[in-house]
Amino acid sequence: MKSSSPGLLYRLKKLNRKRNRYFHELKRRARLVYLARPLPTAQKSERFPEGMRKILFPFVNLGIGDAVCHTGLWRKLKEVGYSVQIISESRSEVFFRGLDFIDEIFIVDIDNIDRLERIKTDIVVSLYSWMQRKELLETELLSRIDYSYAINIGGWLKKPYHMTLDLPDNFHITVPQKLLLTKLGHPVSDLHYRLKPPAASNEFIAKYLHKSGERKRVVISPFASVGERSMTLPQLEELIAKLRQQDGVNLFITGEKHKLASLVSDTDNVFICDFDSLWHTIALVNNADLVISVETAIVHVACALNKKLVSIFYSTNINYNDALQSNTIFKPIGKDVKQIIVNRTTLPFETDKVIQESLAMLSSADVGEPCM
Repeated sequence: MKSSSPGLLYRLKKLNRKRNRYFHELKRRARLVYLARPLPTAQKSERFPEGMRKILFPFVNLGIGDAVCHTGLWRKLKEVGYSVQIISESRSEVFFRGLDFIDEIFIVDIDNIDRLERIKTDIVVSLYSWMQRKELLETELLSRIDYSYAINIGGWLKKPYHMTLDLPDNFHITVPQKLLLTKLGHPVSDLHYRLKPPAASNEFIAKYLHKSGERKRVVISPFASVGERSMTLPQLEELIAKLRQQDGVNLFITGEKHKLASLVSDTDNVFICDFDSLWHTIALVNNADLVISVETAIVHVACALNKKLVSIFYSTNINYNDALQSNTIFKPIGKDVKQIIVNRTTLPFETDKVIQESLAMLSSADVGEPCM
């Protein structure tokens, strides 16, 4: 009897979590129905009204990495003649203003959506409706938008949307973008992320790198937005020690200023890069020969700039759904990319594989030119 008690307790806890999630989802759907009450009921149609030239993407409560993953879509839409509009929070404004394929940016405080001035557009696309916590925000934002046609990607709520794009299990983040382009009449077989650092950031980094000489440049991003996914100080020190043993290598440690504050470098080939601008960091990555990152934004930046990359991802699912694995959905793209998946229940992870893959890529890297 005693030996079965732990197993019984585990099953009871699992059942209780399942029940709690069920009732949480019921409450979420009730909230969605309530938010959708003032919205017009859309007539389902896959035919777009004529003259649709403006296309709006609500993009709130999301990170820079999420934005980078959609740069290929926005650039393609711009190329085929659309005016691309973004709803963003102030913390992401500098990034979006650095993208030359974004035409209009509307800044919103997500705690005061009702204060957002009304936005006029032709097509509005709810990109992240497939994420339960994002669907609520996207629905609330619809009340501040005057639109002719609305598209929902993978969401539960159907009332205000003229079209819903259903998604397969464990899709890659580029899949819904390609589905959208197909529906808009501009199909593509591949979709790549696109970034081009501003001239001012390129000039800043050129001066910054001048002091480091013509050595191979390794950019390390050891701090994730969630503390448990960050490298520990001993892990970072071990990684730096191994890489410093390689001839002709400079190491550049990037991250938010308050996280870098505890780091000290007393060697001539390790640089702590506490830049004032995200675009400076992007320009630095653009000059790297190898990028090592646990931070997903830098992972996707490296992909956009076609850099050799060792990324460390954690095994997590989305919406408590095993069919939505973040390691698959946000898998880095590129030919010189190594994704190391870490089981989050065995933290902190062993650095041996990260070091092994990094050294292998570094040995095959030539001092490269920045991506133009």
